[in-house]
Amino acid sequence: MKKFLATVAAAMIFLPSVSFAAPNDITLPAPNLKGKVSVMQALSQRKSTREFVERELNASQMSKILYAANGINRENGKRVNPAGMGIYCVEVYAVTKSGIYRYDSANHKMILTAAGDYRKIATNGEENPMKAAVNLVYVENPSVWANMESIDREKQIFFADIMTGSMIQSVALAAESEGLGGYVRGGVMREEFKKVAKLPADSRVILSQSVGHISKEVK
Repeated sequence: MKKFLATVAAAMIFLPSVSFAAPNDITLPAPNLKGKVSVMQALSQRKSTREFVERELNASQMSKILYAANGINRENGKRVNPAGMGIYCVEVYAVTKSGIYRYDSANHKMILTAAGDYRKIATNGEENPMKAAVNLVYVENPSVWANMESIDREKQIFFADIMTGSMIQSVALAAESEGLGGYVRGGVMREEFKKVAKLPADSRVILSQSVGHISKEVK
């Protein structure tokens, strides 16, 4: 993991900025592991924020948010959040005004799955979350359970939901450490999202989480 982070960091020396407006795959810089606040400070300050200003995250902020959501933190491939039976069945999709991206944990990269502004279907058409810099959509991929016949579907769903809960809390704390706001919603146009993001038919869209710059009126 240290070698991977060092390689990405070295590459970013020659890439001073990353444009999230460009509808292409995006290689993220190595996550900044030094927070501006402690974990306990972030916990004490964490709250749901529904009022955003429409402003993009910089590359470092996006890197930190996605790493907190589903990043790899050990050389054996294990991730920052726990997973039932060690099965990482939940994937993260980042929806920005330029497109829908699947977060590739192994390469710390955003893979474009659909170019265009699909924030409406990721936020159920709500006005304020559509202003958020990114809306993360958490999607269970049941196919990863194919070789786990001893785990019935009810348990699979339970494990996926618990994993998602850990992921959204990690993102909330990472957002707080960057002075960003956010909140979690069940409101997603699930079938539309699955179609646009080209998800397998058996995928299960669980939740979405808005992250963005907080309106000055509510700070």
